[in-house]
Amino acid sequence: MNNKTNTLNPIKGLFRIIAFILLFLAEQIPLSILTLTKKDLGAKYASYLKIAPIVTLVLLAIVAAILYFVFKRVQKFKTVKFNKSTWLIIIIASILVFAVNLITVPMMKTTNDNVAALELIAKNNMLILVFFTIVVAPILEEILFRGIFMNWFFVNNPLVSVVLSGIIFGYVHAPFSPSTDWIYALSKVLLGIILAAVYSRTKNIKANITVHFLNNFLAILAGLL
Repeated sequence: MNNKTNTLNPIKGLFRIIAFILLFLAEQIPLSILTLTKKDLGAKYASYLKIAPIVTLVLLAIVAAILYFVFKRVQKFKTVKFNKSTWLIIIIASILVFAVNLITVPMMKTTNDNVAALELIAKNNMLILVFFTIVVAPILEEILFRGIFMNWFFVNNPLVSVVLSGIIFGYVHAPFSPSTDWIYALSKVLLGIILAAVYSRTKNIKANITVHFLNNFLAILAGLL
């Protein structure tokens, strides 16, 4: 057994942690442009509503290109094409995600910091929020939290990699604190674990993106009904 292959250099590990945090912050920037309010900007608010969506879309394109480039460089294995097994895993995962939402949503608080931020964005540009939620988030979040994270950390211990991916995914959606909606946080952790397991089993990032897309699409649909 090659110890060099199975032992992560501490300096390289630290570099990867810093790089992952920077990539996460970069992924957050585009949509955060749309979280300002009329109270914040005053008379400049009208101009902001015209310019902010364009800036957001340009930044999204740049961030997407960066994340995709990093992902293609770091994936440790050759992508496996979709087959019957892949679709079966997607179906099972989607059922599990639906079950998690069915159990946890009724017990969640009516709002939290993440929901409040999304409501601000909705007031400024509902179209971009829907586009981001259904299309952009499933792609970028899966590339970051599964495609990059799981190829950088605990590569030789898939179980740890899957669980940590889920925990970190849950944390960034609901930072742990005394005021945290723990049911909401738990739902995001479980969602992250399921998505990570899909990537680990299928070896195809498009599989977990599909499950994530279905989850977000149904969430938007439920909100409209």
